[in-house]
Amino acid sequence: MKQWLTLVIISMLMLGGCSGVDKKKQGDNQFQDTIALQDEFTREFIKSPKEVEDGYYLFESKTGGYTMWFPVNANMDQSFYHRRDDKYEEINFGETIKSKNLEYFVVGRYEDKKSTKLIDINLEMLAKSNGYEGNFEKYTLKDNTIYYAEKVEEINENQFIYVYFSYIVSNNTNKAISITYSSTCSNKDSKCTLNRSVEREKAKKLFHSIKFVK
Repeated sequence: MKQWLTLVIISMLMLGGCSGVDKKKQGDNQFQDTIALQDEFTREFIKSPKEVEDGYYLFESKTGGYTMWFPVNANMDQSFYHRRDDKYEEINFGETIKSKNLEYFVVGRYEDKKSTKLIDINLEMLAKSNGYEGNFEKYTLKDNTIYYAEKVEEINENQFIYVYFSYIVSNNTNKAISITYSSTCSNKDSKCTLNRSVEREKAKKLFHSIKFVK
């Protein structure tokens, strides 16, 4: 199994456990509404408890370089978070939804340097990290240029992972983000109703919500 896939699965399990703990704390914590606000580390990135759209908060990077939407019941994985000054940041977050037998995990890498404009090199790195050999779809959305691709990764005959990934580049600065959204069924022994188009829509909603601060 590819290294990236192993990391995704381990992180999903870790985040699933964290979500359960946070829910138990709700009775003793003033932040009682959502997992994102319950989790102390995740809460540091949430700009306001007011939702920007039903089910999403506004996430603000600690670099000050970008914002994006963040699912209200997802939580950040502090063990995989890394920031190197205000030019580089790695984020990891996800959520387990037992009632729907699904879980997803998001990995993002933000950079603010001239090398972000080396598109071919950055796409090659993103494709390699996801075990992908195809082409990227390119399109412009507001102030960003987006390179998008997706794939299905089979774990075994009863389990698979949908993987959606994108390289998002600011048209006005040297800022860019490589981001991957992976979703799978949390319990292989239960009925899996994971819908590829629904998961694609959720992934693109996150990708398209990214705004770089000028």
